[in-house]
Amino acid sequence: MKADDYLNKAYKCIFDNDFEQAIDWFEKAISVEPRRADIRYRCSITYARSNRLEQAIQNVREAIRLDPEEQAYRLHYQRLQARELTRKAVNKLQFRQDDDYGEAKEAVGLLEEAAKLDPLSAQIQIWLALGYGELKNYRKALTAIWEASALMQDDTVSEHLKKLEQRFKTYIDHSSN
Repeated sequence: MKADDYLNKAYKCIFDNDFEQAIDWFEKAISVEPRRADIRYRCSITYARSNRLEQAIQNVREAIRLDPEEQAYRLHYQRLQARELTRKAVNKLQFRQDDDYGEAKEAVGLLEEAAKLDPLSAQIQIWLALGYGELKNYRKALTAIWEASALMQDDTVSEHLKKLEQRFKTYIDHSSN
């Protein structure tokens, strides 16, 4: 079979929401034409959809190596890096002790870097707001909430963000007195 035949099978699997089988077909296409950056890129996207970030990052790096001028590959790589930084930061925030501000500070640093890599991620902004809240930097928390609100389209999430915004405003009011 040709690589394009395997790609067609991969796309059919994606259409059927069978990402694991799609990955298998992408990998077969790569084995037939290992120098095609576009296959590596598409495989990376599918790995990312399956929350297999390490494999997604490996494939997009190879796509960039094969075709360093393709901007879409670089943007995808940045988003994957942002997801990885966010994952690390969330772990730090979720598993830290209440009095351990060092972990929260590290998490905020990771999230600030993630936000630079993927400025359109509402999820990063929400976690950044929570991180700033842990550091009692409520003004920055509010700014992150407003940024996330501007990016969100979901009414339910927007409602939760408004509640979080009110909480941070209350903290600011209490700290001003």
